[in-house]
Amino acid sequence: MRKLEQARDERLAAIDARRAARWEEMTSRWRAVRTETGAIVAAADAIDAAAFPDWSLLADEQHPLPVAAPPGLRFGTQALTLERVPGGVSATPELNAFGPIAWSQPAIVPFPTGASLVIRTTADQQQTASAMMQAVMLRIASGIPPGQSRFTIIDPLGLGEPFAGFMHLADHDELLVTSRIWTEPQQIEQRLADVTEQMEVVIQKYLRNEYESIGAYNAMAEVPEPYRFVVVANFPANFTETSARRLASIAASGARCGVYLVLSVDTKAPMPADFSLAEVEKHSTTLVLKNGVFTWNDPEFSKWPLTVEQAPSDEMFTRIIQRVGKAAKAAKRVEVPFDRVAPKEEDWWRGSTAGEVLAPLGPAGAKKLQYLKLGKGTSQHVLIAGKTGSGKSTLMHAMITSLALQYSPNELQFYLIDFKKGVEFKLYDHYKLPHARVIAIESEREFGLSVLEQLDRELKRRGDLFRDLAVQDVAGFRGTGHPDPMPRILLLIDEFQEIFVEDDKLAQEAALILDRLVRQGRAFGMHVILGSQTLGGSYSLPRATMGQMAVRIALQCNEADSSLILSEDNTAARLLTRPGEAIYNDANGMVAGNNPFQVVFLNDERRERYLGALRALADRRTDIPPLPRMVFDGNEAADPAGNPLLREMLASSTVHGREPTASLAWLGDAIAIKDPTTATFRRQGGANMLIVGQREDLGAALLAMSVVSLAAGHDPFPGGATGRPARFVLFEPAIAEEKPELLLAPLAASLPHEMEVVGRLGVADAMERLAAEVRRRVDDQVLDGEAVFVVVRDLARFRELRKADDGFGFSFGADKKVGPAQHFLDVLKDGPTVGVHTILWCDSLTNLMRTFERGALKEFELRVLFQMSGSDSSQLIDNPLASKLGPQRALFIHEETGTFEKFRPYAFPGAEWLAGISARLRERPQGTPGERPAPGERPTPGYQPTAARPQAAPAMESEEKFDFGFGGPEGEFNFTKFLDDPPRAEGDAPPG
Repeated sequence: MRKLEQARDERLAAIDARRAARWEEMTSRWRAVRTETGAIVAAADAIDAAAFPDWSLLADEQHPLPVAAPPGLRFGTQALTLERVPGGVSATPELNAFGPIAWSQPAIVPFPTGASLVIRTTADQQQTASAMMQAVMLRIASGIPPGQSRFTIIDPLGLGEPFAGFMHLADHDELLVTSRIWTEPQQIEQRLADVTEQMEVVIQKYLRNEYESIGAYNAMAEVPEPYRFVVVANFPANFTETSARRLASIAASGARCGVYLVLSVDTKAPMPADFSLAEVEKHSTTLVLKNGVFTWNDPEFSKWPLTVEQAPSDEMFTRIIQRVGKAAKAAKRVEVPFDRVAPKEEDWWRGSTAGEVLAPLGPAGAKKLQYLKLGKGTSQHVLIAGKTGSGKSTLMHAMITSLALQYSPNELQFYLIDFKKGVEFKLYDHYKLPHARVIAIESEREFGLSVLEQLDRELKRRGDLFRDLAVQDVAGFRGTGHPDPMPRILLLIDEFQEIFVEDDKLAQEAALILDRLVRQGRAFGMHVILGSQTLGGSYSLPRATMGQMAVRIALQCNEADSSLILSEDNTAARLLTRPGEAIYNDANGMVAGNNPFQVVFLNDERRERYLGALRALADRRTDIPPLPRMVFDGNEAADPAGNPLLREMLASSTVHGREPTASLAWLGDAIAIKDPTTATFRRQGGANMLIVGQREDLGAALLAMSVVSLAAGHDPFPGGATGRPARFVLFEPAIAEEKPELLLAPLAASLPHEMEVVGRLGVADAMERLAAEVRRRVDDQVLDGEAVFVVVRDLARFRELRKADDGFGFSFGADKKVGPAQHFLDVLKDGPTVGVHTILWCDSLTNLMRTFERGALKEFELRVLFQMSGSDSSQLIDNPLASKLGPQRALFIHEETGTFEKFRPYAFPGAEWLAGISARLRERPQGTPGERPAPGERPTPGYQPTAARPQAAPAMESEEKFDFGFGGPEGEFNFTKFLDDPPRAEGDAPPG
């Protein structure tokens, strides 16, 4: 019996041990499952809280917005409990201590693999559905990193009212909401066509067979592709069969391309033909809205109560969406550093352009680079278009710098022309870019044409060389061993359409030359790159010429310009969304040739570093000859130090190696590649110069440079370096002293020539002496006397020179004296033939007419006009051209030949430059001083033009002369002087 009891106890003990072991095992498994469930719930809550925080936190400026895309998009929450799961809650209380019994979990759609959402409802529930969609959209906008989400909103019945709050995004960037909410059938169809087209681009250009989805691509790409959400309320209202098919296509293929649907469907409305809602739902998460309650249409999740997202108050909604819009605008600026494409410094200038020209422009896709390719096949010339802010200037700078780093000036040379009102190319001048032959900043049409003419001559030269050597291309030419390195030439014109703004001869000539360069330049290594903000307009490059330019680069632009830059059926550029995003097309704009890429970003600081290094490299290299460089800066006055003819005149008294036959005054740089603008003073009637315009600084500068130029071409005395003596008489009013930096009188100290400076009170005497000298020369037929240049600054200030008025002026004596006005007219009329020329500046036509009768203007065959009204310009030169002049422009007219020349006036001579000119002039032989003949006498050899004024005539007896004390000759009462100058008290010294 004892043995049986012992066996029983052992069996019971074994059973208890086995039971305890199994209980422990079950408890451990239960604990593990419950604990793991709790951990999963906690982790999901943490991810959800980080990705989709409370609305109040999102409205707080201090709370950060997300920087990474979430794994799913929340549209609500579900309440779960183990009590509704058979066996989920144990009858043993201690087993329920592990993990939660009831909890809520986020209701999400997976992202980015399948984030479409469909709400099945009826018309009477549409308002509730739209409110839920609004909340989901706000979660999307605030849960995906700023700038990486785009909305296309379609609401035919609600007319956009439920989604109007999202229009705040358009204040920062219209592309975030495709400008507006769409309602009309044709609008809906077009927007869905745009989305479908974007999907095609993503699949064909980005994903191909390399990436499974847009998420995988974005994980590798420098520039992520944004996610697009098509939000449709009240489908199928206003949907055509075509737009419905597009919607189905988006649902089927969109997720891989990063395009998703948020769609509410009226299930009682008839569906469009051949449209299957089931096909859309197959690729979406579907909710059913009935009687205000949302149910998840899923075998498992439909068992649990669903609470959908609710939007915050309008005030908080606006704060959140404004934050998102502001952050999206800031994030929109994508900056791929230029160093990503720049060659290593040891590889600079190692490239050869014999076969083609290559320049990396930026990343295309996740791993590849897009290159500019010129010189092979039809890829010879480039058209670039992009609206303001699209990154066109950045593209051009990146292109120029990239090419300059890879190729030496012996391989590639630039002709850079900018017609914009900016300074895009100024740095290339500042650092003396070794490759640049021409740099034009804020250029003029005339200068652009002159550059084209120079290139046309180069085209002919190369054609003749190639023909003589029987070669077909640059590579063949270089193979002959000819000493000419034959660098490829790249002509780049920004805003090229400015050449064609007027349908005139200039535009016609430019069009012909450009067409010739485009058609023939390819064979001789000459390439044209034309950039513009828009290719539309009344006048532009002929379409036949543009058709020869196979390479097209389109940045952000509207549909019309996209069709023009690419082709009529290729409007892909309208879909570009950020600065620097571009399409490279080397197939004459055909759709098949579209290659999207992102332009690298090159800021000014980095560009300066590269340009400085290139300049240093060129200075070190002995095999790189310095290029003759032409710089045109339309923003600044011309620099007289850059005048080679003036330097030659100072050095050898010649111009182009020949002694000049007439007196020359250089006025400024021509708006063309040619010699500086020159006024030629021949000894013939009308050889006087008139300058008219409000710009006192330009007027004074032209007078000063005229004096300096004429002094350089003449000697102070007969028998000097040039054999042509000259002196100057300067009429300058005292008011000019208010602007000492523009004062002409100090020129007398810098020049060795005689310069008599005349103020207001000396006008009558000076004019009388000048008229007497002219009469003496005319009477004695002195045609080779010293030149006399009469310079009048601010004619309006010299009232003594105004035309006579019978009501003013009388004299005491037998006969009325001839006044200074008449003397002035005599000097103008008869002076030029005997070497006395006048150069004057007057501020306006009105003041000019106060001095001269209209017939007197014919004595000024040399005229310079600044900007003025078209009417004044027409009266002065029978042409309104002066009305179109810019701030640093002037128009030179030679009446005898009827020629018009636009130019940039020289800056007023600076003290340092003037000191150098003075030293050069004084180094030259000055000539032999002698006595100047008095009126009526013939000159003696070696006379000296003395600076002293002739002594006044002996005073008349008091009974024969009455003097009012106003300085008038022979006691004449000068009423004009009486108005301007007070009488002198007895004993006062004479003014002046």
